[in-house]
Amino acid sequence: MAMHNELWFPSVIWSAVINNVDNSALKKFAYNKIKEDPQGRTISNNKGYQSVDIKPRENAEIDHLVHTLDKEMLEIAQQTGLKMPKIYNIWVNVNYPGSSNNMHHHIGAIFSGVYYVDADPKLNQGNISFERTDNAEYHISPSAIEKVTYFTAQQSNYASSTGGLFIFPGWLKHKVGTNESNKDRISISFNYGEA
Repeated sequence: MAMHNELWFPSVIWSAVINNVDNSALKKFAYNKIKEDPQGRTISNNKGYQSVDIKPRENAEIDHLVHTLDKEMLEIAQQTGLKMPKIYNIWVNVNYPGSSNNMHHHIGAIFSGVYYVDADPKLNQGNISFERTDNAEYHISPSAIEKVTYFTAQQSNYASSTGGLFIFPGWLKHKVGTNESNKDRISISFNYGEA
């Protein structure tokens, strides 16, 4: 007799490569944000830059990116049985050499995500890491693990690469490793929630 399994309460991470946005225009916009507001804000960023929230119609290419994200979110909403969420906020991140993002989650967001405007996985510019937060470490000791699988892992890592898109539950804790290159890594983060 074969055991039947059901996935309850899974932490899903959706990924895609987006090819229909002008990354050079987004990169220019990111550096203009720094010129306009050099302080930005600090939420999770450590030695890098985070802009204040970008307003609708502030930049045509950001609006185009949001339109693309809306299409991805519609598919995710259908997969998860949710009504179509709406975008809550969107902002620019520039991780300078030596910068990183501390472990955090996005309170109030059903979905959060990141789109990479300028990132090279060969340069070790800091991968995004997701952490398991269901206290499995108290039940599955390292000595009990024969091999690391989706079931036994405590963390998952994804390389940052230009055009890469990751969308995940807003409650999923994540961080970004240190940019060990001599080149800035530019991304755009966003939150979606109940319409």
